Amino acid sequence: MPEPERIDKRSLRYAGRREELLDALTRYVIDNGVGELTVRQLAKAVGVSHASLLNHFESKENLLSEVIENMRGESIPIAVPMKPGVDPAAVLTAWWTERTTPEVLPRFRVMVEIYALALGDRERYGRFLDRFVGDWIEALEAGLRQAGCPEDDVASVATLLLSQMRGLSMDLLATGDRARVDRAFGLFVDGFAARAREWSTPGSDRLQH
Repeated sequence: MPEPERIDKRSLRYAGRREELLDALTRYVIDNGVGELTVRQLAKAVGVSHASLLNHFESKENLLSEVIENMRGESIPIAVPMKPGVDPAAVLTAWWTERTTPEVLPRFRVMVEIYALALGDRERYGRFLDRFVGDWIEALEAGLRQAGCPEDDVASVATLLLSQMRGLSMDLLATGDRARVDRAFGLFVDGFAARAREWSTPGSDRLQH
């Protein structure tokens, strides 16, 4: 009589609880970064088998993709809300404040790590570049159009906003010098607000957000 097949209990830990597994993986990646992480290391960290993790996500690339979406859905804003009557400096300042809290900034660090992986291996990780650049540019462009930015300037202004915010965020990550970086951000946002006041929005003689 054949022996009953042995079942690795680790494969059952998150059976039917994929979102819970994704949350556990997201927390681990935020705390430890990406670096040289392998699927086996990730599986061990969250207490499931290697085969179980692959069954859920198929590959490391897919896993990282879902981790990014999970982080973004939890606390990384993908759009800057543009509402009528709101000062553009206030909008950007609120965005900056939200994105650079001690809880959110480590998530940006993970995204920078994956961005570096994508630059070094576009064949495996190239799709992340579209998310890190394309998705954000599109969201900013939509907001800028609402704000009355001339169409010819929308793409370049969105690019400027994204590069400035990310550059300052990376400086803050690298140095921890909050006072200096916040002052630099203030100069940047004042310059943006001055330019935005030159835009015309239908029905108004000033920038609308």
